[in-house]
Amino acid sequence: MHRKDILRLAGTTLLVSIMMATEAFAQSSGSLSPVQSTLQQLVTVLTGTIATSLAVLAVIGSGFLAWAGRLTWGIAGSIIFGIVLVFGATQIVSFFQSAVGSG
Repeated sequence: MHRKDILRLAGTTLLVSIMMATEAFAQSSGSLSPVQSTLQQLVTVLTGTIATSLAVLAVIGSGFLAWAGRLTWGIAGSIIFGIVLVFGATQIVSFFQSAVGSG
């Protein structure tokens, strides 16, 4: 996928989530729990089995590139850094929250 496709998918997902949360928020008389549960469900979906499958496919793809002698350090580093960011996102955010004292 190209960067524009990923951004388009993320924007569409965010828009759908906001629309669903808005309907729930209108029914909840001022509580933010529907918004929180929708966002938490989105995080669970994007860091769960879908992300695991994509990470495995990325590693397999890099294996094939290495096998063909076409794997560069930039590609390998990008794959590793992407996997670290996706699966470590919760810990990274928690670290920064505790660093500034708002968590």
